[in-house]
Amino acid sequence: MAKLAEGDSGTIGTVQKIPNCSSTPVKIMVTGGLGFVGSAIVRSLQEFHPEWDVWILDKGEDRRQRNSHEGDDELDLLRGCQYGYVQADITDKTSVMDALAMINADAIIHTAGIVPSLSERYARRLEALVKAVNVEGTRHMVDAARKSKCRAFVYTSSCCTVIDDMSQSYANIDERWPVSPKSSIYGESKVEAEQIVIAANDKSMSTCVLRPSVLFGEGDNQLIPPIHACIAKGETRWVIGDGKNLWDTTYVGNVADAHVLAVENLLDFQSAEPKRGCNGRARAESAAGETFFIQNNEPISFREFSLAVWKEFGHFPPAWQIHIPEGLGWVLGLVAEVFTRVSGTPTTLSRGSVMDACAMRYASGDKARRILGYQPRVGLEAGIRASCEVSAAAPFAGPCCGFWACELGRWMLSLVVLTDANADQHYAKRLTRERR
Repeated sequence: MAKLAEGDSGTIGTVQKIPNCSSTPVKIMVTGGLGFVGSAIVRSLQEFHPEWDVWILDKGEDRRQRNSHEGDDELDLLRGCQYGYVQADITDKTSVMDALAMINADAIIHTAGIVPSLSERYARRLEALVKAVNVEGTRHMVDAARKSKCRAFVYTSSCCTVIDDMSQSYANIDERWPVSPKSSIYGESKVEAEQIVIAANDKSMSTCVLRPSVLFGEGDNQLIPPIHACIAKGETRWVIGDGKNLWDTTYVGNVADAHVLAVENLLDFQSAEPKRGCNGRARAESAAGETFFIQNNEPISFREFSLAVWKEFGHFPPAWQIHIPEGLGWVLGLVAEVFTRVSGTPTTLSRGSVMDACAMRYASGDKARRILGYQPRVGLEAGIRASCEVSAAAPFAGPCCGFWACELGRWMLSLVVLTDANADQHYAKRLTRERR
C-alpha cells in the first residue's frame, strides 16, 4: 500500500524566476525524487515554478520524519525544497495505483529505475530485476497515470538505448538513429520502457522521452568520485587507447531543466494558447510522442574530462603516461570475465567495459533546442567545479564509465584485480588525508 506524507524539509530560499515563465498552477509528481536525477528535478521545479504543488514518489520512507538527519546525503540534496511525499514501490502495481489515485497529478516525471553497476551491466545476472523495475515498473506508472487522469508524462530514459552496440561509433547522432540491436541489459530495459511510454501518447495524456548522456553533479557517486580516487591510487598516468574518443557528459542540473521544459511543453500544447517556457522562449512545436537526446552539447574526451577533475583537486598527472592498446585491453577483459566466472568474485573489468572506454559517443542537441528550447545553463567547466566541491569529502563509490584504464593498469601490474572492501576503505582514507 502507498503511504502518504506531506510537509517541507525547510524554508524556500530566494528564487530568481525567469520572466514570462508559465504560471499555471499544476500538481506534479517526480518518481525517484530522492535519487540523483530526481532530486535535481525537484530543485529545478522549485526554482522555476515555486507555485506548483510538487510530490515525490519513492520506495523509501520519508526521511524528513526521522529524528536525526545527520549525514543524510539524499535529504541534503532536497534541503530548502517544499514537497509532498508518497511511499510506493513501482514494481507493485496496486501500490502505484493507490499512490497516483491519492495524488491525482497533472503531470508525472518518471525517473525511478535501476542502473546496474558497470561490473554487472555487461552480464545477464541481474536481467530479471532490471526489467522488473525499468520495464514493468514503467508499465505500472503509465497505466496508473492514465487512470488518474494525468495529462503529461515525461520519462527519463538513457542514451544507452541507441549507443550500446560496442562495435559502432556514434559521432553527432540524432533522434533518427535506430535503437541498438546489440545492447546491455540496462539499454534493453530502457528501449522497452520507451516503447511503452511513446505508445501511451494520445490526446488525453501527452508523453515524451528524454535520453540523457553520462551524468555528473551534486549527488553523483559514479563518475566524479572514482575519477578523484585515481589520484590516491596513483593511477592517473594510465590511458586506454589513444584517449581521443569524444563522448557526451551532462551536468545533472541541465538535465533537470530539460525535464521542466518538457513538462511545460506537454501541458501548454494541451491548452488553447501555448505559452512561453521557463527560459522565456515561445513554443513552436509539441514534444508529444517525441524522444530527445539531452547533453551539455560539449563533446569531450574522457582523458580531458578526467584531467579537468584532477585539476580541481590540485593534481596534475606525470608527464610520462602509459598508453594501453585497445586490443590488449580487450584480451585482459576476457581474462577478467573468465576469472569472475570461475571465482565468483566480480571485477570492474570486462571486454564490454574496455570497448565502452574507447568508443566515440556524442549526439546532436538540435531537436531538444528546437522543440523544448533546451540550452544548457551550466557549462562543463562550471559543472565540474561544482561537482568536485561536493565530491571532495565523498568516499570512493565504485568504477565509472571510462575508468577502465586504471583497472587495466592494475591488471598489467598484478595480472589479477581484486577490488575488495578493505582496499576501497584504504583509498578513501588516503583521499581524506589528501584533502586535509
